[in-house]
Amino acid sequence: MIEEAGGTRTGRFGSHIGFFRKISIHVALFILLTGIVLTTITYHQFRNRLFDLELSGAFTVYTATSSYLVAHYHAHDHQVIRDIIDTGLRDRFLHVPEEHEELVTHRPRHLVWYDTQGNIVYEFRASEDMPPAGTLDPSTLPDAHSISYDPDADFIHITGPLTIEGDTHGYLAIYFPTAIHHEVKAMLLRAVTTMLVVILLGILLSIPFTRQLLSPIRKLTRSASKVRHGNLEHRVPVTTTDEIGQLSGTFNDMVESLATRIQFMHRMQEWTIKIGSQLDMERLYDMLLEMFTRMSESDTCRIYLYDARKDCLQVKLETGAERLPAPEMDNLSETAFHERWAVFLRSDGHITSESTDVSELAIPMLSGKHRVGVVRIGPARDGTPYDDERLTILQTLAQQASIAIDNASLYKQLDMQKRIEQEMRLAREVQISMLPRKSPEVAGYDICGGSSAAYEVGGDYFDYVKSNRNWHVVIGDVSGKGMPAALIMTIVRSLVHTYFEFESSPEKVLRLVNRSISADLESDMFVTLSAIQLNPENHELRIARAGHEPVMLIHGNNSGSIENLSPKGAAIGLLEVEDFERLIEESSCRLQENDTVLLYTDGITEAQNEKQEEYGYERLESLVRKESHLPVSELYGRIIKDVRDFANNTPQNDDITLVILRRVAGAQTDNPQDREYNG
Repeated sequence: MIEEAGGTRTGRFGSHIGFFRKISIHVALFILLTGIVLTTITYHQFRNRLFDLELSGAFTVYTATSSYLVAHYHAHDHQVIRDIIDTGLRDRFLHVPEEHEELVTHRPRHLVWYDTQGNIVYEFRASEDMPPAGTLDPSTLPDAHSISYDPDADFIHITGPLTIEGDTHGYLAIYFPTAIHHEVKAMLLRAVTTMLVVILLGILLSIPFTRQLLSPIRKLTRSASKVRHGNLEHRVPVTTTDEIGQLSGTFNDMVESLATRIQFMHRMQEWTIKIGSQLDMERLYDMLLEMFTRMSESDTCRIYLYDARKDCLQVKLETGAERLPAPEMDNLSETAFHERWAVFLRSDGHITSESTDVSELAIPMLSGKHRVGVVRIGPARDGTPYDDERLTILQTLAQQASIAIDNASLYKQLDMQKRIEQEMRLAREVQISMLPRKSPEVAGYDICGGSSAAYEVGGDYFDYVKSNRNWHVVIGDVSGKGMPAALIMTIVRSLVHTYFEFESSPEKVLRLVNRSISADLESDMFVTLSAIQLNPENHELRIARAGHEPVMLIHGNNSGSIENLSPKGAAIGLLEVEDFERLIEESSCRLQENDTVLLYTDGITEAQNEKQEEYGYERLESLVRKESHLPVSELYGRIIKDVRDFANNTPQNDDITLVILRRVAGAQTDNPQDREYNG
């Protein structure tokens, strides 16, 4: 099923919670956990200490009681006078003034004196509700003192032998009432209450601290949102030198670099269109000199052209020649021309091919294997070294310049027919060089694709673009045929590669392409595009269309059922920018094992036979459903062959482009052999 972009998103729990709230929650949980640990430790320590004190006090009273009974026994000639003992235990033993009576916590509640045969010698009960004791089996009488606690009755029970002058004359058992259970509960209640108060205060105090601490991050997040919506002039105030300050500074540098790069890309696009349409040689050279001086921001530039008859470089045009070596002494340009790659002069005077500390440069102008000349550029106006970004743009412009010079030269030197033939051959070479030559290796996927032009050059286009962990597959069709369509296709390819470097959404890339090129298209020209983004890790496919044919999805595990993926979108150049952006949308789906995706141009479905009958979508769908079990390379060949067999020698009247992508069943990695594209 296709999910609309911007719909319900799933992810890890809490992914929708703001960063500030996450930190606050973590702080609160940390304080809570700390409070629970401290309360638990304090509770156990207090409980154990209370037990020790209670048992120790009870045993002390037990010892005193035992001594009292022994003294009584001696004082009355080894007789037990119950009334005297009762009076002593009830009225005199542990007796203190009334104001201190509550301090006595271990008054015997029940006392039993047994003889050596387990018979009761004496029994004391503090109240009548205490049940009387019974005789004991002599074998159960204790040999040593023992202390136990009955939590249900809240009593401490101490038993042991009663020793008189070293001889055991009986056994003593005493029950002491205690408040251990109630004291522990009261202590736990106080500890929990104190913990909750401390936790609440800690959370309340942590909120302003956390807010203050995370304030720079929130500012950075808001700034990133503004940049995301196109405000490349916005910068984050850097107020600290810590890691957050460094991150803010890096963010500002990134935005500035991005703005500069986009500006360069737009200017490069403008110059490419200008020089590509200029066929007057002299005006073209003036335009090239202006282009290189502006794009390099240098007042020193020289354009060499290769003279095949003299086999040497000739100066065609220059500015700031006094700051460059004489042509016969220009070793930098000679090296670049013969080595066929850009050569740089460092500030220390060394010639190198490394783009580090570059003060001057020479770039060969090549058109295929044909050497056109060299562009020699001196130091920048401000004296700063050329960075990698500017060097890359200058080399790209040199390539475009060589094509423009070759194109203009053909128009000047050859007659009309030969010019057209040479133009088409050159354009075909350029067009082929810009299309992918091999299938990319994508883990868990098999991919095959190709394009066949109806004429020497065509307006069909397909490409693969790698961006971070995602792969992008793009297919397009420019209205019209021949050189104009091929030129527009070249510009579209450049824009697609540029925008996919910093934007991952297919919909947004199509929006940016439309903004950049729609104003430059003639009223009778338009471009259809389909762009998909594949995440090989979660197998998510995101699709956007600009008036192109629907994307065909063949379900591999559902009897070959076919689904057309066709989110809304108008062709580029047909509508105003606002109407185009209002209409276009993005859809997504998740590929299952053996699912196959077809992207194609109307050159397949509109292919005609000698009866002017069209091949049609139904015929393509029937063939794909029947042959979907084939490997993608064989399925590609089977479709192309079926289209050509249907045409039956009828000349191809439109470009044919086809890309097939399949998720491989059970594959962990994709390890296909490199394949040349057919067609």
